[in-house]
Amino acid sequence: MRRLIVFILCILLPAAAMAESTSYPSLPIGEAAPYAPVADAYSADGLSYDDGTMTVRIEQEVAYDTNIFYVYVTITDPSQIRTALAAPYPSKVTRNVAMLAEQNNAVLAINGDYFAYHNRGFVVRSGQLLRNNPTAGRDILIINEFGDMTILPSPTEESVAAFPNEIREAFSFGPALISNGEVLEYNYKLKTSCGYPTKAQRIAICQLDTLSYMIVVTEGPEQDEKAGLTIPELTELLVSKNVPLAYNLDGGSSCTIMFNGEKINAKGSKLRDVGDIIYFATLRPD
Repeated sequence: MRRLIVFILCILLPAAAMAESTSYPSLPIGEAAPYAPVADAYSADGLSYDDGTMTVRIEQEVAYDTNIFYVYVTITDPSQIRTALAAPYPSKVTRNVAMLAEQNNAVLAINGDYFAYHNRGFVVRSGQLLRNNPTAGRDILIINEFGDMTILPSPTEESVAAFPNEIREAFSFGPALISNGEVLEYNYKLKTSCGYPTKAQRIAICQLDTLSYMIVVTEGPEQDEKAGLTIPELTELLVSKNVPLAYNLDGGSSCTIMFNGEKINAKGSKLRDVGDIIYFATLRPD
């Protein structure tokens, strides 16, 4: 019996030591991610990444005569979903997403909500309240300290104040598309200027499950005169993917996916300068 116990321990202890050795602390909030992407974690085809603390998978299809890109991201710690500004608020300085991604050690980066160029909405970045002006025409997307997303459609000061968790990020663009698996009703004439009925390049960020996300980016008339999606078409696309929560971000030429130093969508088009990004970072210090 003793030999059997020793044999089992010899098997289990190395596994436990390995599990412990691959457990990393959360990243500090409010500054650039400290660790560069793990170079050999990117796949040879440039469409996936896996470093043991996060995974990325990029898929592509054609719908509505448009190239559609689906970016699936899973992380192991909420601190890995992050934001960065081109310059401290309220500066209106802009940088392109490639530059911001490199400066912040992003494994993957997308454009944000361009909030610095208007004065409405409720805005939080990296736990810091930057603007407290909830506006009915600007639905809010909140990311809390657990990495969970919540939508506040047609927000008020009361609905923001009643939010039960720490707000780490809050975006004020929209419109909100899907919440709790239900398509949201809205009068686009009262919402932010998102070109609701116009075929355009679109980008939406979605939460699929705990620490599991999907980003959908479409091309548009800039690439092909027949391409682009309206907001209802984007919503229909997300419904077909059974997305439980989805939020529209700044579209048009701002739409950018930066991955391993390359722009994945709308290749060949110029990188547009933006005021902020959403990005994902590794926990691995090597």
